[in-house]
Amino acid sequence: MRRLATLTVLTLAAALSGSAAAQLPLPFGGPQIPEPDKFAKCSKEYVKSVEEQIAAMEKLRASGPELVGQVCTLIESGSALLGGELPDNVRQQLKGLFGFDIDLRFIKAQCRLGQGNLDREVMSQIGFLKSELIRCDGTI
Repeated sequence: MRRLATLTVLTLAAALSGSAAAQLPLPFGGPQIPEPDKFAKCSKEYVKSVEEQIAAMEKLRASGPELVGQVCTLIESGSALLGGELPDNVRQQLKGLFGFDIDLRFIKAQCRLGQGNLDREVMSQIGFLKSELIRCDGTI
């Protein structure tokens, strides 16, 4: 059972350590903040789409950081099982297998940082979407 837990943690760590700074696309096909002269036309369909995106983002904001926190806790628990850090020979073997180094301390820190960043990004997107509703309020 301990081997399964270790393997799970290592797999998760490898997946999360690939690119900590990668920018993921916004969920639910949300609009990117356009240039000032290229705002979308305010149609009923557009407003409905924006309202649906706000609802989806609110759900993500309510559950997303907690879910990421559970993943971070799993990583931290697995790291504690391994003594806090992988032995150098294991790190070298994994680096040869995956093509990148697996530093559990860095992965734990990035996970918690990502948890906070998720909330900030979602709040920014919700703010933009709400500003779109205000912009379109009197034009339909």
